[in-house]
Amino acid sequence: MTTEEPISFIDYWDAVDAAMLKFFGIDTGDAGIGADRIAAAQEEGDTPEDFALWFGEKYGLKTIAEWKAEWGRT
Repeated sequence: MTTEEPISFIDYWDAVDAAMLKFFGIDTGDAGIGADRIAAAQEEGDTPEDFALWFGEKYGLKTIAEWKAEWGRT
């Protein structure tokens, strides 16, 4: 049986920034996401990627892949 150590808040925030950059090309600072919202997502058990995608969907952000498809780039 293995147990995962909980990720620290700052490591979670860094992972959310990385996911936001990967999907949308912006970080949490650019998006105006506050520490309280990030902490709530961590407490709810959201993965950084799930949170980033949820945020993007909620606020109508286009992913980098969607932008590339619109501009005929792959």
